[in-house]
Amino acid sequence: MSALQVSEAATRYAAALLDLATDQKAVEQTESELNSFGKALDDSAELKAALSKPTVSSEDKSAVIRAIAAKLSLSPLVGNFLSVAADNHRAGEIGDMVRAYRDLSAAQRGMTRASVVSAHELTPAQVKELEDLVASVSGGEVSMDVRVDPELIAGFQLKIGSRLIDASVKSKLDRMNLAMKGA
Repeated sequence: MSALQVSEAATRYAAALLDLATDQKAVEQTESELNSFGKALDDSAELKAALSKPTVSSEDKSAVIRAIAAKLSLSPLVGNFLSVAADNHRAGEIGDMVRAYRDLSAAQRGMTRASVVSAHELTPAQVKELEDLVASVSGGEVSMDVRVDPELIAGFQLKIGSRLIDASVKSKLDRMNLAMKGA
């Protein structure tokens, strides 16, 4: 699974959270809090590894999540959601749930969410150019996530909704390698 794709389960969890947040009129606050937790997760390889390890019990994962939620002053809605995800053996998918929630929330607001992963840091002008391109295709406002992944070697991967445009050298080399093995 590409770093840009999320699992079906993560999307279901995110949709359930969006329903609850909508009922509580806390969609934007929930997104902001999830982004804070997601940043903490991205900033700590140890945390990400601990939440993904099957040898760490769900109870321990849930306790760690509750401690981080308290430190970040997350609302009960978000804190409980993250804890339930851990209790249901889905702690390793929390990053995907955060991304799925952002996508679903943006769609609810009529905004197109796009993600670009590039081999090198993009300039603000390049990001603006990609946003304009996506806006012209989608016909609406665009929210773009930008990440750098040096493993792509050169080029980028652009995800708009469920469509993935992979213009990376790494994927081209992978396809060539596969073709040569089949020859």
